[in-house]
Amino acid sequence: MESNKKYSTKYYWDNRFKEEETYEWIANFEEFGNILLKYLKPDDKILHIGCGNSKLSQQLFDRGFKNITNLDFSSVIVEKGIINESHFSWTCDDITKLKTIPSKSFDIVLEKAVIESITTKEKSPWNYSKETSNDLDNIFQSIQRVLKIGGKFISISFTQPHFRIPHMLRYPFWDIVTDTFGTHFHFFIYVSTLGCKPSKEIFEKYENFLNRKTSDNLRLNNKEKSELKLNQIQNDKELKEDENSILQWLTL
Repeated sequence: MESNKKYSTKYYWDNRFKEEETYEWIANFEEFGNILLKYLKPDDKILHIGCGNSKLSQQLFDRGFKNITNLDFSSVIVEKGIINESHFSWTCDDITKLKTIPSKSFDIVLEKAVIESITTKEKSPWNYSKETSNDLDNIFQSIQRVLKIGGKFISISFTQPHFRIPHMLRYPFWDIVTDTFGTHFHFFIYVSTLGCKPSKEIFEKYENFLNRKTSDNLRLNNKEKSELKLNQIQNDKELKEDENSILQWLTL
């Protein structure tokens, strides 16, 4: 929607973070923490992407998770964090690129509603624009690149599975597990482990949605197809070169 386009702009967030101290999207930690914690180990190296001014990283730190890097494209919130929360590492980066993050360097990549900041500008979740579809492609490819084999991508989201999972199924090498929380409204936690194959049940359940997303890409013109393919090759190169390591990990 037109009014929601602001949520994907750096200008909006820089101005908002100048005044706002903290805000929690979706839910407070107490509502989903018991689910999240079962996927984490105390020595995990955690990358919190699109951290904003959420207290999620601090709540994890208080529970013994000391190796946390906060990442956001707003230099305002990153500079605040460096000054006020120096017990975290901070980096200013775009979640569609993660250029500042080395490959295979994190056990956990965590996000809470940052992907929705990109998709909420769309008129319908059934038919994302080419721009948004490309952004999702780049996000998931970048996350796979920076995860260690056996590492987990954890997404806390209000996007329903039939809209989210088909996009994630387009990328090999990770499975998808979904937890649900909330009372009046349902929210979702998607957990994908790099190096695990998606279950047959997941493919069968979302096959029709996956085919629809794939057919949407066929509407790209030749130039757009070439640009998308080149971008996918660049982002996936290191992961594909490591395919033998993934296969070896699967047999352990």
